[in-house]
Amino acid sequence: RGWKFVGPTTAYAFMQAMGLINDHTEGCIIRAEVEHARMNFKRPCGD
Repeated sequence: RGWKFVGPTTAYAFMQAMGLINDHTEGCIIRAEVEHARMNFKRPCGD
């Protein structure tokens, strides 16, 4: 039951999905939008 192995591909894909990694290349029209969203993200407080 459950996962028996988590390799680098799975870990990298997870980080991409969570927004920890921005793979949009320099000059990509989406990169600036993604960076703006990341900079304006506010973490929910744990209270």
